[in-house]
Amino acid sequence: MESWDVLVIGTGPSALRAAIASCDSGANTAIIHQSPGPIISPSTAGLAASLGETTPEAHIEDTIALGDESTNEHAVRRTCSSSVEILSELERWGMILRRDKGGLPHLSSVPGHAAPRLSGAGDATSRYLTQILDEQVLKRSIQRRQNHIPLSMVMDNSQIRGIVALDLLDGKVKPYQCKAIILADEGYQGLWSNPSIGSGNAIAMAIRAGISPQNLHKVPLHPMVIRGTDIPIPFEILDVGGRYRSESGDDIDPLNHEGDAVVDMRFIDQQHSLWFDSIRKTILDSTALDVSIDVIPVTHQVMETTGGIPVDQKGRVTIESGKMWATGVYAAAPSASTGFHTSSILPGNAMLENLYTGSLAGKEAGKWSLNCDFGGSQNILQSLDSANKRIEDLYKEKGDSVGAAETKLTTQAKSFLSGSATIESLIETAEKAAEAVRTTTNTRVMNQEIVGAIRVQDLGTIAASFAM
Repeated sequence: MESWDVLVIGTGPSALRAAIASCDSGANTAIIHQSPGPIISPSTAGLAASLGETTPEAHIEDTIALGDESTNEHAVRRTCSSSVEILSELERWGMILRRDKGGLPHLSSVPGHAAPRLSGAGDATSRYLTQILDEQVLKRSIQRRQNHIPLSMVMDNSQIRGIVALDLLDGKVKPYQCKAIILADEGYQGLWSNPSIGSGNAIAMAIRAGISPQNLHKVPLHPMVIRGTDIPIPFEILDVGGRYRSESGDDIDPLNHEGDAVVDMRFIDQQHSLWFDSIRKTILDSTALDVSIDVIPVTHQVMETTGGIPVDQKGRVTIESGKMWATGVYAAAPSASTGFHTSSILPGNAMLENLYTGSLAGKEAGKWSLNCDFGGSQNILQSLDSANKRIEDLYKEKGDSVGAAETKLTTQAKSFLSGSATIESLIETAEKAAEAVRTTTNTRVMNQEIVGAIRVQDLGTIAASFAM
């Protein structure tokens, strides 16, 4: 059995940043994730940073203004106040950024912000950011266990002991011991479209371990997703000549419009067009629309989620309504619900939260692990039996194929989001889909149907917890 001070679950920017911080604190750290490499999510916006302002107060006010009653002002203040430091760190590491004439990071003006505040690399922000963090992970020789699907957390009296995970390369369930764990995996946005874009694996693991989630039902919508696809147009388009318009042609505010709309990219400033060449090519390949002559039909769609595992100001996962913490368990966005944003996301704040909470959880988990001992491996070995039974059950002869189970679950989730289905019907469908899903192939090695089936189970676990 492998033993690590800290295990990080996930492979996006938040997980990579958490692993870096944990390693830098002196902890022996490993990353466990489902994919064969880092996941690069499509850019919805860059990184919000109050670089051109004397204080972050306006950024804080803009964030709170877009929030609701569950917004945590302390979380907002801490996160927004970290933005300039985070951007500076990325620059030191070699992050590619758009620059202004003075050589400073270019700041875009986008809806919701009272001042230019969005930094990044156009439509390639997510790609460059993931690349630079991945390089830092490699420099530190942080170990990874790729093609591993985490199945369950092993807890003993509300304290983490380790996890068990399915190794797709050989089809075996394997145990991992740890002193601390950081849940920093993808959100559960796949519940409303394609489970492969976000199954909320870490959140589902925490729920099955008895940790109650919060704000799962508060689902933000990105207003510029190309209709019929899962492709978002980044907000920065609106700063270089792009227009967000109603179908009748009137300019409208994307943060205060609920219906379908179009994005007009025909008059983008040529000076900046190279920074958005990828989205132009993607639109042409996926829709056959040419942005130089066509307007792009867009709709509101879930691209990021904000609900998840409750955490305190140190990134520790809280239990019993915040009275205690699950010892050794930490979480970062998108797996965590921090109160930084809930039912709406200010452009650029999602990436900011991912990096801030990842760094925070990594630092705190690393420090904690250096001052405690392993709790023994008996519970972890015992959990192998139930994990193996769960996998074997997916090879049953009767039930729903992965595709059928996905369709039932996502259709009901969309109906719930639109208000045409009750939460009770969603929970019932989620439980049935998770119970009935099966693989139609018997192979044990690199079985992608098993991956899909586990995603359905994870999303089913999350959807069934919406009432919490």
